[in-house]
Amino acid sequence: MRATWHEEILTSLFRIPASRHLTRLTLLLVLFGSLLGPAALAQADTPTLAYLRFGNSPDFQLTDKAVLDMLQAYGYVSGEERAALRGGGDLHGENINILYREAGFDLATASLMVEDALDEGADVLLTLSTEVGLMAANAIREMDDPPVLVFAIVTLPYRSGIADAPCIKPDYVTGTEMFVDTEEWFTIPYLQDPDFATLGVVLDANSPSTAGYKAGLEQFVAATGANVELASATGALEMAQATETLLDKGVDAIFLPPRTSSPAGLPAVVTAAYGVPVYSALVSDVIHGVTVGNGFEGWYREGVIAARMVIGHLRGSLDIATTSIAVTPSFKVAVNLDAAESQDIAISDALLAAADYVIARGQGAGADLEGLGFNVSLAPMTLDERIAEDSAYLAGLQCTPEMIAEQRAALEAAGA
Repeated sequence: MRATWHEEILTSLFRIPASRHLTRLTLLLVLFGSLLGPAALAQADTPTLAYLRFGNSPDFQLTDKAVLDMLQAYGYVSGEERAALRGGGDLHGENINILYREAGFDLATASLMVEDALDEGADVLLTLSTEVGLMAANAIREMDDPPVLVFAIVTLPYRSGIADAPCIKPDYVTGTEMFVDTEEWFTIPYLQDPDFATLGVVLDANSPSTAGYKAGLEQFVAATGANVELASATGALEMAQATETLLDKGVDAIFLPPRTSSPAGLPAVVTAAYGVPVYSALVSDVIHGVTVGNGFEGWYREGVIAARMVIGHLRGSLDIATTSIAVTPSFKVAVNLDAAESQDIAISDALLAAADYVIARGQGAGADLEGLGFNVSLAPMTLDERIAEDSAYLAGLQCTPEMIAEQRAALEAAGA
């Protein structure tokens, strides 16, 4: 039987004199490339996305769904590959490798998760939560050739240390901020109680955003004359204790700032705050039993925005260095009448009139808000239409010299 062309080349290669070893090596590489095929050769060029999530909750699952919806819409993952991801573990796919990691809302685990992603050579870090976003930013800050960092579900990125301003940031960093307007939030307790006087705030001592919240509240108090009492907690048990401390100080309401950590301590806060309404800046917290959720509900939109940035970078159409940090403004109001009843609180007609969503007797009614059980998904469109829409959005995030100069001047004026 005649030898195959592969066998003939191998035989002739090893007859080449040693003095011509470079030629022999080159031919060997060409031969092995032909044996492996284009898919194997392309594997080295397949981008690796480290998708790093602080934990798993219904809210984070919405952001996760948005990211995977976008990756699938652009053909980076197939339906089968996505199903495999849902089963746990990483994906070594045809068009993208995904290090699909989650830290169980544990800071030490999150730190190791970031280190592992860097050790495994991730090209892009996509982080969910302020905690993981800051860890990743710190981990790559001194690297000579850092991966791109795109963050989402981050509160106060400028006060927590991830960046200085939307356009004043490392060239390899961008992301999106979940935003709640403090002044807008503060109008809601007055709808429940026009004589409302003192607000008690439970802060997460482990959150990188806590110092920023304190500074923001101090500025708000100075500007409005409002009375605010603060208490810090590091876990579910301490959250209940912090609530009791605030009640002992005579607060009229409990406020939970936006957080990107576990919701585990919320029922304990509501139980401790008998007779006093609990307001959360995350609308979806009404599911966990808070009296009123007034603030952010854009979990799915955050994932879409972050995925646009990642995909734009992978496609070579987005310059991360000149892309400003986006913001996802969101303000909705949800009321949990069941929680109010358990606390012996009668919700005012004015607050009910302002509510976008109301839970009563275990059933919800009102607007289709993200995080409240509705099946949120991408709007149906062709890939060309999606590319055009996403490109237009990203074009609006481009930093100009004027924007950079204005932001630098503002930082200098503030002494930053």
